[in-house]
Amino acid sequence: MPRCPLCKTQCDRVNYESVTIYNCGGCGGHWLSEVRFDLIVSRREYELPEPVKQKMLEIADASNTLEKLICQTCGKEMLREQFKHWPEIQIDRCPKCNGIWLDRGELEKCQIYWEYAQDHPEEFENPDLIARKALLDAEWHNRRVKLEEETKMAKDLARTGYYGHGGAAGLVRILLHMFGR
Repeated sequence: MPRCPLCKTQCDRVNYESVTIYNCGGCGGHWLSEVRFDLIVSRREYELPEPVKQKMLEIADASNTLEKLICQTCGKEMLREQFKHWPEIQIDRCPKCNGIWLDRGELEKCQIYWEYAQDHPEEFENPDLIARKALLDAEWHNRRVKLEEETKMAKDLARTGYYGHGGAAGLVRILLHMFGR
């Protein structure tokens, strides 16, 4: 059984939508072959409710690793590549054995995006629309990250009393300052 390339934990063999893959109990990632990955993504066994889809996308975004990974099967450095049309989904693939590592939530994210493409083929016939959607998705992600960082900074500054004010008055002053008013 392979080890997790991220946390080096021994992966467990699991049955995921009737396909045998490996799951890391430590970080929640998945190790599988290219054939099994394509098999899982290309068929629809379960229909996820919209709130579950949103939660899975959040989990995948939060767990996406950017560090270089080493294939625990053959020892080669894994390559990061985008999943189909979506540059915001980066999967890790071994160039030698074609093993695929998916961070926690990424397998579900790939399924959600691919199912959306199958349900809305008109959006993917035009390459310009694909590029535009990718840019909009990236911009949305960047804005969400920036807003989260600014919110955290404002809370930290309000809690510590930075700018000479603490509590609610300090928070209001910081927010006004951040948004240029």
